[in-house]
Amino acid sequence: MLHGREWECGIIAQLLDGARDRRSGVLVLRGEAGVGKSALLDFAASRADGMRVLRGGGVESESELPYAAAHQLLRPVADRLAAVPAGQAAALRGAFGLGPPVEGDRFLVSVAVLSLLSEVAEDGPLLCLVDDAHWLDGPSADALAFVARRLEAEGVALLFAVRDDTISPHPLTGAPDSLTWPSHPLAGSPGPSSGFGIRTGASRSAAGLPELRLRGLEPEAARALLAERTSVALAPEVAALLVDSTAGNPLALLELPGSLSAEQLAGVRPLPERLPVGEVVEQIFLDRVRRLAPAAQTLLLVAAAEESGDIGLVLRAAQELRVAPDALDEAEAAGLLRVEGDIMAFRHPLVRSAVYRGATFLQRRAVQQALAAVLDGNGDADRRAWHLAAAVTGQDEAAAAELEQSARRATRRGGHAAAASAFHRAAALTTEAESRGRLLTQAAEAAWLGGQPDRARSLLDEAAAYASEPLLRAQGEHLRGAIEGLCGRPDVAYATLVAGSEPITELDPIQAAVMLTEAGRLAWTAADLPKLAEAGRRLSSLLPANAPGAGGAPPREAGPAGSPAEGSVTAEGPGARVVDVEALVAGRRRWVPDDGVSAGALLLVGLAALLGGDAERAAPSLREGRALAQERADPQSLALAAGAAMFIGEDAAALALFTTSAVRARAAGAVSVLPLVLGPLAALQMWTGRFAAARATATEGLRLSLDTRQDNTAAHHRSVLAWIAAVQGRAEECRTEAGAALAQAIGQRLGPPAGIAAWALALLDLGEGRMADAFDRLSAMADAGPGEGHPLVKIFAAADLVEAAVRMERQDRATAALERLQSWAGPAGSPWAHALVSRCRGLVAGDDAGLAEASFTEALSLHARAGRPFDAARTALLFGEALRRRRRRAEARRHLRAASEAFERLDAAPWAELARAELQATGESARKRDPSTAADLTPQESQIARLVGEGGTNREIAAHLFLSPRTVDYHLHKVFVKLGISSRGELVRLCIEDPGLLEAGR
Repeated sequence: MLHGREWECGIIAQLLDGARDRRSGVLVLRGEAGVGKSALLDFAASRADGMRVLRGGGVESESELPYAAAHQLLRPVADRLAAVPAGQAAALRGAFGLGPPVEGDRFLVSVAVLSLLSEVAEDGPLLCLVDDAHWLDGPSADALAFVARRLEAEGVALLFAVRDDTISPHPLTGAPDSLTWPSHPLAGSPGPSSGFGIRTGASRSAAGLPELRLRGLEPEAARALLAERTSVALAPEVAALLVDSTAGNPLALLELPGSLSAEQLAGVRPLPERLPVGEVVEQIFLDRVRRLAPAAQTLLLVAAAEESGDIGLVLRAAQELRVAPDALDEAEAAGLLRVEGDIMAFRHPLVRSAVYRGATFLQRRAVQQALAAVLDGNGDADRRAWHLAAAVTGQDEAAAAELEQSARRATRRGGHAAAASAFHRAAALTTEAESRGRLLTQAAEAAWLGGQPDRARSLLDEAAAYASEPLLRAQGEHLRGAIEGLCGRPDVAYATLVAGSEPITELDPIQAAVMLTEAGRLAWTAADLPKLAEAGRRLSSLLPANAPGAGGAPPREAGPAGSPAEGSVTAEGPGARVVDVEALVAGRRRWVPDDGVSAGALLLVGLAALLGGDAERAAPSLREGRALAQERADPQSLALAAGAAMFIGEDAAALALFTTSAVRARAAGAVSVLPLVLGPLAALQMWTGRFAAARATATEGLRLSLDTRQDNTAAHHRSVLAWIAAVQGRAEECRTEAGAALAQAIGQRLGPPAGIAAWALALLDLGEGRMADAFDRLSAMADAGPGEGHPLVKIFAAADLVEAAVRMERQDRATAALERLQSWAGPAGSPWAHALVSRCRGLVAGDDAGLAEASFTEALSLHARAGRPFDAARTALLFGEALRRRRRRAEARRHLRAASEAFERLDAAPWAELARAELQATGESARKRDPSTAADLTPQESQIARLVGEGGTNREIAAHLFLSPRTVDYHLHKVFVKLGISSRGELVRLCIEDPGLLEAGR
């Protein structure tokens, strides 16, 4: 046991015991240099009986080499890659340089690391130790953080040691490493954190990982450590001074006595006036280094600059500097490094940084040049490029070219953050202004793909000063708009994309069309019809001159009294021009050769028509756009097609397309694309009464949104979770999720999540009988401006406003809401929309009993083929209530029973209670149905159970959900217990006998 670390050792012992019992665990050890993090990792390794141990760590000079640390950690188990799904295995081999690079989502490598560790743990519990995690290269840190957040039942214990003191300049670039503390994925911000859990007392880092902050030893433990490790009997006053001066830092306590004489330690001679305790440990090591001969100091500097520890490489580079191999003996004898076989390692990571920082610039430059000279193999190209760059003063085209190639290799391997650093450094080395702008733009794109939006924005600002060529400037503005659209304000992103497209309409109309289409989608999100129409006008101007409705050809004449021509969409304001929907549909094949662009443009025109209230005219464009998008079959295009189907009321087709899009994104490991697909899928599942599926989808989407730093997308998922919680009566959850969604949505002007979250709070009021509050919220929703709501969400919520307004005797608001809903539904609307229109007619009928009954009856008939059970149950409840008030109790009971049973199946507790109360008012005793055990399933359990019911194996489900097979099995056993079954076969039979079993409930 370590002195003064009994509590910390106990926590680690619990972590190891949990792994032996197949309970995975993660812990981040955080503290200043020398506080004992590495000693605790050693303790964990020494107590890992019966466990396989993998060990790796970050190295300061390796922090720009993609996946260097992950490769170091996983190299001993690389032979198990054959058991990992083929696509994942290929991505990981490419990332490690063991095979050709595999282009795709950077998270595919993260998923592969999880699968590999899970496979290794199948043989027995596994301990992974990662020291100096603050120096992990960005891709490795992202991958390991991704894995750490998903470990559950594999039997893996994962420990990180993170240093949280001042970050030093990077040894290769001379600049602070942007990937390290405090922005590093494994690092949290300094200061107190929220509690982690029972028994550990740890906190959570910014990455959501359990964290344990280490501090200096208590005086008693510190004195015991000194007494144990010091050969001379320490005078009490000297021991007290050393403990006080070092603040109990264990490494400082061990090293500081070595700089004092025996007489000073014994108290015979006075101590130095100033003990070296500022940068205490590094300074002690540096003093020791400076006592060596110059040749030994040079050899240590070579070893500090070359992170691999390859003794042959270090000696070859030393010879370039005329240092003989025997200099190694003196360094080893001084206890500053050790040699094990062909590998040399520093006694402590602080020795490396002390040596490197203690050297002069010219000394470091000479070492970098020597290392570049001896790194001549193909596998050493990246290290050579960085050493060359570090040796350069000023600008150097050859070094810039090598670093650019290194960046391209990193990109192909999925190491986008490392590629951004390489492109950035290459830009500083090049002499050509336009080349610098190009490299900085590429650095920004790599930073964005690496999950660093703020860094990408900064690089784009830097690139703008050098990029004068129009296409390059447009590339930068396209990227800026994309970042702003997902992480910032859609209105700002819109302006950026439109302005950026204008200079290239003649040079590259396809690129201009892509930018304008994305701008139009953002205008749709913000519910800004004038901007949406403006994007449509600009797109129409890109049509060939001979195409109908093309730019240069006169627009279709307006109809009588200045009304827009039939089939057109217009915007308000001066200079507004008609956009001809049919012309765009007819001319799309001759417009641009990319059908993906054509599909986006057609959908954009259809959305403009929807926002303009002309659903019938929107349908042709949306259907045509859907057909084109569906032909392409990639996840993004399929999601576009699904969105088009959803907006024209084809729920079943939309669900199928969204599901296929998600499946293909999962198969490709496209983790950053998946949240964008899961958002509308969750909303559609929610509206069609598949509450369990919707909650599972939104929960997964939220987690992936946070993983990929897509805050705007996260707001959408939170709004869906709030809506479901409102319907099912989880009031606190509803308010929490809605509040978080609104905070992001209102601040960034995100209409859909703002509208859905506000609707959720209104539904909560309706379900709990607070009619005045519900009316106020729904009225505010109906009056909300762009960015505070969305027209389609207002329309979807219009039936609720009608109900609340009728109960509050506000016939004016009820009539206006009904007219809005009826206008949108139109003659071409879907059955569910017409069902809601009929329900609302029944509500506003007032004393006209015949009209009310006919309207409710028609609504129920339409609901029967609409596939939205919650809406149908709401209508049955309202009809039953109306019949009871007219004393037609027998007829009322039939509808109220149906409503009560439907709400019970959906686990819509507040609404079920309302239906039971109405049923009791008719004189019938209504018993609360025993809740389905399926309602007890968590979102993830429900998701796993549904996939098993569809015939999926544990391995297939694990790949689908980015989990390990062991975790899937763990949750499946919990499903069995909750459903009272004991086998997969029983679960499959349950799903066959009751297809809706897992579609409702929690």
